[in-house]
Amino acid sequence: MANSENIYAPGTDGGSHPALASSAAGPEPISYAVIIPVYNHGGTLAKVIDEVLAKLPEATVFVVNDGSTDSTTTVLQGLESQYPSGPTCPLCILHHRQNQGKGAALLTGFAAAHRAGCTHAITIDSDGQHLVSDIFRLIQISQLFPDDLIIGDRQMDFADVPKRSKRGRDMSRFWMLLQTGQDVPDTQCGLRIYPLKHTLTLTHIFRRFDFETETLVRHAWAGLQVRSAPITCIYFTAENRITHFRPLRDTLRGVRLNVMLTTWRIINPMPCRKCRVSHAIPKVSWRSWSSWRFWKRQLGLSQCDALADAMLSTAVGVGVLIAVLPLYGIQTVLAIYTARRLHINIPVTLLATQISLPPFIPLLIFMNIQIGTLILHDRFLSPEFMDHQQLSWHGIFATYLGPMMLGGLACGLALGTAAVLITRALLGRMHRKLTVAPAAVPLESLAVHAEMQ
Repeated sequence: MANSENIYAPGTDGGSHPALASSAAGPEPISYAVIIPVYNHGGTLAKVIDEVLAKLPEATVFVVNDGSTDSTTTVLQGLESQYPSGPTCPLCILHHRQNQGKGAALLTGFAAAHRAGCTHAITIDSDGQHLVSDIFRLIQISQLFPDDLIIGDRQMDFADVPKRSKRGRDMSRFWMLLQTGQDVPDTQCGLRIYPLKHTLTLTHIFRRFDFETETLVRHAWAGLQVRSAPITCIYFTAENRITHFRPLRDTLRGVRLNVMLTTWRIINPMPCRKCRVSHAIPKVSWRSWSSWRFWKRQLGLSQCDALADAMLSTAVGVGVLIAVLPLYGIQTVLAIYTARRLHINIPVTLLATQISLPPFIPLLIFMNIQIGTLILHDRFLSPEFMDHQQLSWHGIFATYLGPMMLGGLACGLALGTAAVLITRALLGRMHRKLTVAPAAVPLESLAVHAEMQ
C-alpha cells in the first residue's frame, strides 16, 4: 500500500493572519480568496460570512448563490448594503439564475478569484459545519507547498458522527488511494485550499457534489500532492442540519464517477497532460524483494487496518479477474500493468493470477464457453447444438470464441468479487487474532507481533 505523504500542522487561534497576503515560499506572492458556495442556507449564511470577513480581512470573499429559492437572496442583499461596494470591497456576490450544482458554483468562484489576481482559493461550506479558525491550519501548509491542494481532515472519532458517514468517508478514501496512490484521510471535506493556476488548467467533467472528488483525483494525476490538516468535526443533528444530499441519486453519481475514474486510470497512461508538476517517484530496489520485511509489507502483515485489507483484497480480486479472462499469454503483463496503474500490490496480483495454471486452463475455458452460451442463447452448449454449427470462421466465433470472451468477463467479475470478499474476511480474522489481549499472549508472541507492526 502506498505511504501517505499528508502533512499535518498545528492549529492557530482566530484573528488576522499576516501570511494571507504574501509568502516567501515561492517567487510569486500568495494571495487568497475565500469561495463560499451557497444553496438554500439562508439561516446560517450571514454568520459564516461575517466570521470569515472578521478573521480574514486581507482576503476577498466570493459568495456564489447557486439559484437559491429560500431567504438566501434577501440575506445577500442585506450584506451588500452592509459592506460598501467598490474595487476594494471585501465581499463579492455572484449569482446563478438556476441551480447548477456545487461544482459549478466553485468553478464560477475560482474564475472570479483568478480574474481578481488571487493565486489560491479557500473554500468553505455555508452551513456552519466548519470553524473559520481552522482555515489557518490549512494556510500554514499552503505556505510550505503552494503548488499542492490542501484539504481538511475532520476528526470524526472525536465527534458524535453516525457510522454510515464514517463508512462513506472510508470508502471514498479507498477509491482515492486506488485511483491515485495517495492516502487522503478525508476526501469529502469542503474546507480546502486550491492552487488556482493548476486547478483552472485541469479539465473537469462533473459539476455537482461529485466535482469535489473528481478534482482531488485530477490534481493527483497531474503530479500534485493532496495534503491534509486536522480540523474540528462539527456534525449537526438531523433536525438542525440542512442537507441537499439525495441518497439514491447522489450515490449512483458517486458510483458512476469512481467507475469512470478507475477505468480511465487503467486505459490512459497519462490522464492529465495539461498540468504536470515534476516530482520524485520513489523506486523500489530489486534487492529488497529478497528481504522478509519487504514481503511482510507487501502481504499486508505490517498494517492491520481496514484500508490495508481493502487494498490487499482488491489485488487478489483483480488477479483472479485477469486469470479468468481468456487472454492467455498476456495475463502476466496485464496483471503487472493493472496493478501499477491502480497502485495495488503487484506480487499479490501476480500470485492470484496463478489460478490459470495449465492444469486449470481447460476447466476455465469450458466454464467460460458454457456461461457465455447461456448468456447469449439461454442454454448451455450441448453436442446437439454444436452439430448444427458450420465449421467456418463465423461458426467457430459464434459457437466458441464469442461465448468464451463474454463468459470470461462475466465469470471473471463474479469470481473476482468473491475473491475480494473472501480475502477481506480472512484478513479480518487474522488481524483479530493478532490483536488479542496482551495478558493472553506469551511474551515471545508479543515480541513477534511488535516486530510485524
